[in-house]
Order: sequence, then C-alpha cells, then structure tokens
Amino acid sequence: MSAHDFKKSIVTTLVAGLSLLNHVTVAADWQERRLMQPSLAELASENAGRVVIYDGLETAIVDTALDSNFDRIEHMMFVRTRHTEPNGDVWEDDDCD
Repeated sequence: MSAHDFKKSIVTTLVAGLSLLNHVTVAADWQERRLMQPSLAELASENAGRVVIYDGLETAIVDTALDSNFDRIEHMMFVRTRHTEPNGDVWEDDDCD
C-alpha cells in the first residue's frame, strides 16, 4: 500500500467514525428531548397508547425522566441503559426497564 493510499484510508476511517459518533449523539439528543420535553403531538400519541422505546440512554437521564414525568411512565420503555461506574467504566443493561 502506498503512503498516499494509507493516508486516504486513515482519513476515510476517521470521517466514518466521526459520522457514526455524530449519529449516536444526535440519536441520544433526540431521545432525551423526546423524553424530557415532548411536543404536544408526541404527548397526544402517548395518550392514544403509544409506547416509546428509548435505547442507550445514561442512567442519570432515565432516573430524572422517571422522577419528573411520573404520569408518563407507562409510555416509556428503556433498553440498553448505560451505567457509569465510579471508576469511569461503562456497561449496558441488556434487560428492559
């Protein structure tokens, strides 16, 4: 592999990684917004029976949402909740909450 091809490969990998990271961040931001500040239309869909599955949120966000939106709990489901240990290790809960 030439040096030029190697550099091109590195740049392509970095761009793909940043794109994926941005996608994950946007998904988490959308879910957090939907969870904490739903629109009137989103609330109406919940009142009609819709359940929203939130995927990969941090435990702190989930705990805050459950405490501050008690009246909406029956419309929430959490999967792969991310737990952060005091030492910084992160693990996902595979069970549904």
